[in-house]
Amino acid sequence: MLPPNVLRYGKRQAIGRLLQQWIECPEFNPTVTICPILSSTLKFKDLKKSKQLEMDTDMHPYIPLQIEDEFAELEIMGPTGGAWERIAIDQPGSSQDTKYPDIHTWEGQIAPGVLIVEEIKKAPGFHMSEVCQAIYQQHFPIDTLKYVYLIDVCNKDTRSFVRDELYTEYNGLAWPDEMIRDWIPGTPEFEALLGTKLGRTVAYLILGAFKRGTRRITRIRIFHSFEALQMQFTIEEIEQIIPTLTMIQTPSGCSTNSMGPETRSLSRRRRKLEYRKRKLDEHEDSGPRKIQRQ
Repeated sequence: MLPPNVLRYGKRQAIGRLLQQWIECPEFNPTVTICPILSSTLKFKDLKKSKQLEMDTDMHPYIPLQIEDEFAELEIMGPTGGAWERIAIDQPGSSQDTKYPDIHTWEGQIAPGVLIVEEIKKAPGFHMSEVCQAIYQQHFPIDTLKYVYLIDVCNKDTRSFVRDELYTEYNGLAWPDEMIRDWIPGTPEFEALLGTKLGRTVAYLILGAFKRGTRRITRIRIFHSFEALQMQFTIEEIEQIIPTLTMIQTPSGCSTNSMGPETRSLSRRRRKLEYRKRKLDEHEDSGPRKIQRQ
């Protein structure tokens, strides 16, 4: 058993734990180090105007076979509903990727509540988390985003961690795995997955899109399909607790709120009101009255 100060998955887990704290804790929380990730200002129009990028939006959307069963479970409307878009982005001027020359800089689909990333790789001059946000936000309000899918993951850091460190005999697992497994917050595996290259991209997306402490990743789902790693990140809203002011009865019979004792100015004002009320009562008692006839 590892000592409490030793992380099972090392640097990845440490990074993931910090990202989770940044996402879930409000900005004013003094127990968490200051998050350096700023709100993203990148817009879809900026991508279209960029001379470094070539964008293809004239593509037919479809439900990838790798996650077809997932969509049936989540009851998400398919492309026939007319609310889907499919986009591919290339950066032809950049140096060729010798490992994955046929992979687009970004390719994926956007549906209500869902961002499906089919291909993604680093593009000089751009943060891919901001690209993801700009693409989704062009078609739907960012507050509606609930699921991020990463299809046929080929990123070396993420794939090697899952295959060589997570799904091991030590953990009682093996890759490829026939089971769909959900990794939840509070586990070393969740933190380490969030600390992988693609996990960080999703975390940065949330940090750049939402106010701190308003969203959280509640599940990282992993499964093997079509000879490749598939991932799903579930995003949920954090319930905000709004403090209420309870009324208490003071000895003088005057009610005040729970913000503290009555101030001197409030006390003077209360006495003046009581004095005016007494004078008005005295005036009514001494003044002429109409006699009610029997």
